[in-house]
Amino acid sequence: MKGDKTMAKIIGIGPHYPALLKAKNFPPDHVPHLFLKPMTTIVRDGQEIQIPSQAEKVIAEVEIALLVNRTLRNVTEEEMADLSAVGGYAIANDLTAVGPKVMGEGKIYDTFTPLGTFVKVDDPLSIRIESYQNGELKQSASASEMGFSFARILAYFSSIITLEQGDIILTGTPAGPFEIQPGDKIEIRSPQLGVVTNKVRS
Repeated sequence: MKGDKTMAKIIGIGPHYPALLKAKNFPPDHVPHLFLKPMTTIVRDGQEIQIPSQAEKVIAEVEIALLVNRTLRNVTEEEMADLSAVGGYAIANDLTAVGPKVMGEGKIYDTFTPLGTFVKVDDPLSIRIESYQNGELKQSASASEMGFSFARILAYFSSIITLEQGDIILTGTPAGPFEIQPGDKIEIRSPQLGVVTNKVRS
């Protein structure tokens, strides 16, 4: 319709870090799924994560987020190799609610994407991410340990859905996703991307 504006979206990828595939007993050639999250899931440093009443538990996963800076459709991994389509990198927490009362909406609740500020990074493969629960280290990995590279993720996603300027891509979590509880302090940290801290409430 004339006058319509495209709305940005959050697109995530399922397990692909080799260490996580091994922990889940997935085959090394496992093809990860794609999922969508609304922008209303985003919270920032210092804001609270809310546990929905329907959830039996909520799982936290630290990830590297990419900001798409132009339209991409059916691009190749080779075309994405220079990562010029990435406008910045940020640390993110991809939260998922599970339980018998949670159907397909496990990732789309408000507050379910704590997100840092997007910054330029000269060497994206050097990005290191960690997650902490009440000061205890839960996850730690480098982008160099990913199964799907950033370029491969961009190409893979663009073969399924049109990526547009402003879209945010969650690039998957390393081994060690963990359950969070009301009262927890959750920190996601990166030397390159900064720190996001969120308290959890019911």
